Amino acid sequence: MTAPIEIKKVADKKMMMEFIKVPWTAEIYKYDPAWVPPVIKDQLHMFDPKQGYFFEHGEAEFFIAYKDGKPAGRITAHTYSRFEEKYDKDTGFFGFYECIDDLNVSKALFEAAREWLRARGKKKMNGPQSFTIYDSVGFDCMNNGRMPVIGMFHGAHWYEKHALAFGFEKYIDWYCFMVKKEGINWEPFFKMREQMAKKTDIKFIVSKKRDIPKRADDVKRIFNAAWEGNKDHLALTDRQFDLMFNELKLVIIPELAIFAEKDGKPVGFIFSVPDANPGFRYLNGKLYPWRILKLLWHVKRTRTLRTILMGVEPEYRGQDIDQILILMTMEIGIGMGYIQSDCSLIVETNKKMIGALKFVNADRYKGYRIFQIAI
Repeated sequence: MTAPIEIKKVADKKMMMEFIKVPWTAEIYKYDPAWVPPVIKDQLHMFDPKQGYFFEHGEAEFFIAYKDGKPAGRITAHTYSRFEEKYDKDTGFFGFYECIDDLNVSKALFEAAREWLRARGKKKMNGPQSFTIYDSVGFDCMNNGRMPVIGMFHGAHWYEKHALAFGFEKYIDWYCFMVKKEGINWEPFFKMREQMAKKTDIKFIVSKKRDIPKRADDVKRIFNAAWEGNKDHLALTDRQFDLMFNELKLVIIPELAIFAEKDGKPVGFIFSVPDANPGFRYLNGKLYPWRILKLLWHVKRTRTLRTILMGVEPEYRGQDIDQILILMTMEIGIGMGYIQSDCSLIVETNKKMIGALKFVNADRYKGYRIFQIAI
């Protein structure tokens, strides 16, 4: 006899904590070495309507699935008015999906999200987007057994199966590329970078740590312009950008915060951070001092970077600025002892960026898939 499944909406702070802890209490990742637990405090902040940026323009419902009275899965259903204003009013979203490997539980979760969206007039359900396209997106479908880099998330290997069983179809793929020191002779590329730089009047400036906070407005302006036209792109709101940039400036490597300038005006940039995920595993969601010390120990020893943000203003494309920024990152990073740099996420339709990465023999080593279904 199949155990009864109950779906409940999160109704108070106690249930919100239960929602956040589903991956632990349901033991979804008990034997999965690729999982990097999210920091519980960060998720509490993100889900708080008074603090989380999403709730300025979005509405969300949080659901928990119980099997035999115990948490077995979770999901959000949400709508975002900024997406509706720019793209369409028919699409709603699900996100923050976690579930044991049980199709009955997954079906109940997807049905709960679907009915909530239907009640708001939506005709399509898209996801996972947790919450928007520049948060955690997609199920970890390609090379799932590999631990993601900092800022990326890992999902159980059966999540794609859950989506397909419910009737979802592929919507779009986002790729991770790894640029490696080994397997390629970098000297000709670095000489080529010097030649490209000589042919342009663009200046490339390596930042000082004290100057990075002063660059915030330039970064936001360039990013929002550069990624316009990207699949489902929405310009970052002030609140969304401030939250992201305040976290980023704590971990960014100043030598790898490089700006392209035209007559003193920034027109492009690239930022890289050390991959701290092997250390974040030891936090296990909690910021205890002794766990933070272990995290810092791993950060100092990592030899992997993540090129986390990059952009070139549209009117300056075609001038090799992106290739120069990538090659400068590799040259400086190799000099600092790093052996590889992840560039992600890159949507499959961004042929220009993918071409720039293929130019340096980048390996498409991991990917995330967003699904969609008519409801």
